[in-house]
Amino acid sequence: MLYIHPEECIDCEACVPECPVEAIFHEDNLPEQWTDYTALNAELASQCPVITEQKESLEGEGNCAAANG
Repeated sequence: MLYIHPEECIDCEACVPECPVEAIFHEDNLPEQWTDYTALNAELASQCPVITEQKESLEGEGNCAAANG
């Protein structure tokens, strides 16, 4: 799972169409059912390394079961 650091995000929304499960929203368009996760995202994003380069897709791209082994 990836997290978007709210202080690092430049609001370009380039990540929105890249998300295979349509789970990324600009904060102004965040559905009410997901608002509780805003603080959790900020907390966990600060604990994760910053991704600076594109990596190869996992085998079975788009398949959560394949990603989780």
